[in-house]
Order: sequence, then C-alpha cells, then structure tokens
Amino acid sequence: MTVLWYKISLMAEIIKHRYVDDLDGSFMLGELLHEKIFLNTDDKLIRYGMPKPYEYADITQELIDPEKILPTAKYVLRSHLDIIEALDIELSSQGINIFNLRGIAKIDENNLICPPILEVWEESPYNGIPVVVDGAHRLYIARKRGIKINCVIISGQISSMLPVLPLTGWQEVMERDEVPSDKRNYHPGFPENWKTHEAYRTKFPGSTGPRTISNKDISSSRQ
Repeated sequence: MTVLWYKISLMAEIIKHRYVDDLDGSFMLGELLHEKIFLNTDDKLIRYGMPKPYEYADITQELIDPEKILPTAKYVLRSHLDIIEALDIELSSQGINIFNLRGIAKIDENNLICPPILEVWEESPYNGIPVVVDGAHRLYIARKRGIKINCVIISGQISSMLPVLPLTGWQEVMERDEVPSDKRNYHPGFPENWKTHEAYRTKFPGSTGPRTISNKDISSSRQ
C-alpha cells in the first residue's frame, strides 16, 4: 500500500474489525488480504470475476530479519526513504511503530500503511525464500538500522504468480533520485517495458496484473 506523505493533521488509527476482538488490527488485515486483494485491471467486471490471489493462501505474520528476505526492485527512492523516516517519527509520537505494525494504520482519509507484504514460492528461483511484494523502503531502512521488522508472509495456494524475479540480495538495491529504466528482473518472455494487462494475461492465463486494493474496498469492509 503506497503512502503519500504530508504533515499528519489528525490522529492516526489502527483499523480494527468491528465484530471481533482485534486489538492490533491483525484479524482485519488478514480478512482484507483474503477477500479484498484483486488482480489489477481497469475492467471492474473482469477484476471481480477473477480468482482472488490470496483467497485460499496461508497468511501469517512474523518479526523477521530483512537479510532473510529477497528484494524484487533494484532501487529505492531517496524521497520515499525520507517519507518513511518522517512517518516513523510522526507515528511513533502517536504510539504506532511502523516497523512492528500488525494491522492497517489509517493516517488520514487518503493514506494507509500496513506491514510489508512478502510472498513465499517453493519453485525456483524463489526456493522458499520470502520475496518483497510491498514495503521495500521500510525493509531497506530496517536493514540499515539492523532491526527486525514485522511482515505479512503469504504462502500456499496463491492463485497468481508474480511477474518479477527475486534479486540475489539487498546489495543489488541502489538508492536513486528517480525510478531507473532497469528497475526489475522479469520472468523470461516479458518485455522490459511490459504492458500489465496484455503481457501478464499472456504469460499467466487467467491473470490480468499484479495485486491491488483500494481505500474503497477497505472502507466497505468496516461497514
């Protein structure tokens, strides 16, 4: 979940399930991952008719050393690192630790943050090592600080494979001012500048793109 930064004017809150004892928001987060993550497509009829990637997957959380995780992007943006550092200071003052987050923190009406999301695939070249789906900048900072970070780990019956390949390690990740042209390694057969809908559907039949969730989906789950 992307976080756009500006000064927080309201108190942040952990989104909790309305009808379940959910003090840290982990139950709510797990339910959303199972039910509200969709393959990304502009066609809503296709989106809601496709299998949900995590509907039958195993979802756990673990405090993990970033060195035991493989990144999938070859860069982190310095501006985003600054955002995470500022966000850490701001939310820490409100009692929320973004490096030990177990649910979704609502920062304001438009911005949310949850734990980094990892997927585990037993097939080569993943070989059972968790790979980054979301949260690379926080993981990068945690590694620099030498601290463990709480992550969501998704494994088992994931209905749609990732289009990107893991890097060999964090030494391949460079700090940048802008997104580089060579930003990820893709599965064989993918063009470097692939079109999400066409290439993903061709390579992985039944799929239309990476995972997506919207604030609207989250809001409707709280009703």
